[in-house]
Amino acid sequence: MVNDYLKMFDILEEYLNNNVDDIDQTILNAIELRKNGHIFSFEEHLKAFIYAQLSALVSWKKICEHKQELDLLFCNFDKDKLKEIAPETLIDGIRKLKCYSPFTTKNQMYSLKENIEILEKIANKYNGIDNFVTQSTPENVVKMLADKNSVYKLRFAAVALVCEYLRNVGIDIIKPDAHIKRISGADRLNLVSSSSDYQIIAEFKKLSEKIGISQVKMDYLLWNYCAKKYGEICAKTPKCDICVIRKYCNR
Repeated sequence: MVNDYLKMFDILEEYLNNNVDDIDQTILNAIELRKNGHIFSFEEHLKAFIYAQLSALVSWKKICEHKQELDLLFCNFDKDKLKEIAPETLIDGIRKLKCYSPFTTKNQMYSLKENIEILEKIANKYNGIDNFVTQSTPENVVKMLADKNSVYKLRFAAVALVCEYLRNVGIDIIKPDAHIKRISGADRLNLVSSSSDYQIIAEFKKLSEKIGISQVKMDYLLWNYCAKKYGEICAKTPKCDICVIRKYCNR
């Protein structure tokens, strides 16, 4: 079984390398940076969180196309400057760059100052935000940032978004979003037995330990195989006739 999993991920990696251009490697690079001893600054954490928010219901490809403009719009993630900017200014700028979501962006920008203050509170308590995200298991950190009863709950940030933020600063954790839930579920690859966010995180952690591939690498391969503007193979309407890992699928 281990060899089957390894072979499947090898096939996915080969397919993506040969068939998909401009795949963003932010999460893989972040993992390598952390492995090499990099300590992520407050600004890097804030950037990681804001980009995780922006990607909610907006094509990541489109966001990547405008990273330079977005960095400038968000003052290169200077927390003090961002706390002073009117939410309407950020909303207007995001809309002009066509990275706006009518379902999420407004709430995210109106809560940005409060979220920065929560991150500051964490940084003060733990002598740095990077110390906080490494002081416990990734699962526990997610709960502290995403669960509604936590004193550190980030506004408009559910489990999947918090996982994306943590991946952006080199924490090895799967992001249980729609793509990962769909492709890893019982009716496709059957990598997990539940649709619960935390159960998916736990099961991918076990799988990672079993086969020796990081959760972030598995996430990277599976997500890019599914996502619009990237692989677009195992999407909501899958292209089973051209799927290179069909023999591993229950569909």
